[in-house]
Amino acid sequence: MQIRFCVAALLAVALVTTPTPGVDDETTRALATLKRVTREGKGNEDAGPAWKTLVSKGGGALLPTLEAFEDGNHTAANWLRTAVDAIAEAEKAAGRKLPADKLEAFTLNPKFAADARRKAYELLLTQDSTAKARLLPGFINDKSADLRRDAISNELEILERTAPPTLKADLEKLFAATRDKDQVELLAKKVIAAGGKASISEHFGFVTFASLIGPFDAPESKGFAIAYAPDTAKDSSGKFTGKEAAELKWIPASTSDPLGKFDLNKLLGKHKNSVAFALTTIVSQQEQPCEIRVTSPTSLKIFLNQKELFGRDEYHHGSPFDGNVGRGTLRKGENVIVVKVCQNNQTENWAQDWRFQMRVCDDTGGPLAGITQVSAIDGKAVPLGLISEKPTNTEDKK
Repeated sequence: MQIRFCVAALLAVALVTTPTPGVDDETTRALATLKRVTREGKGNEDAGPAWKTLVSKGGGALLPTLEAFEDGNHTAANWLRTAVDAIAEAEKAAGRKLPADKLEAFTLNPKFAADARRKAYELLLTQDSTAKARLLPGFINDKSADLRRDAISNELEILERTAPPTLKADLEKLFAATRDKDQVELLAKKVIAAGGKASISEHFGFVTFASLIGPFDAPESKGFAIAYAPDTAKDSSGKFTGKEAAELKWIPASTSDPLGKFDLNKLLGKHKNSVAFALTTIVSQQEQPCEIRVTSPTSLKIFLNQKELFGRDEYHHGSPFDGNVGRGTLRKGENVIVVKVCQNNQTENWAQDWRFQMRVCDDTGGPLAGITQVSAIDGKAVPLGLISEKPTNTEDKK
């Protein structure tokens, strides 16, 4: 990989350079070149020389490089991160301190990319031993997932060490703030142990009621690219022709899984070379941006109000939590979300999963104000994440 080459082969160049004050044209061009690198490899040929130029500028390029990070451009961020590390190492080797005041100001400024702020914070800690205790408490509700996680872990450590009389309330506060699945599960256990209540499903805002339809035929595992009528469904009405000319109609379903899992093998039957759809209606009291996050091991598409927000044609390569994110805007009133979940024809045991989890949240993974889901069972508006003690769906009949 070129990134590894730059880190290993060009670091020596960085360690003997001297800083150039200000942001000159060469620095600007080098940063622009690195920001153009894409996941597909576009721009890699120019990235190595640009990285070398950037690092040769020394400490004067540190803050401009941090400012160049952009949320969502992970490939470019990797190049920029290694450049920041090389610059910092060069400054240390030359006996020069990093600008702690500027790093702190950068860390505290939410306009900058989350990864860059976390990197600035790490560099700040090497210059100021008091920064952790001073800054971390302020990051409990930060938009940076890493800074938020660090802050919550730090507060939890303090609570467990001091066991204050307000422990239950303090744990509930941390539980409300946390976003990472493992930390959510840990804090839920601690809240309950302290005598409080904690619903993981409601915390994450899982869709727990949906209408399902399928299976539709997907010859040669090409269902992702085929347009089916439910792609643009406005409601759960109508009848359709599925695999082997079977007549299909939407069926109401709910899940009692604490992580909102709908197992399509159980709900619709085990099928290969197939496509199924899940439809849910979300009611919002106001127009607001949202993220629709779906966890699934198979190819899928996410639609909001008949508009495709996201698609990924990938089968059985793992199913990281929140691995598929559609970004859109909820309109005031009813909103229809459709998730198209595909299945291919692989026969290995590990390739038989056909399932999904879906949640609706803000861009930090937290709850949105004033939204409910419409129960596919009785049409009532209920909170997101509400779990039925006995789900009403085809799984009960299997």
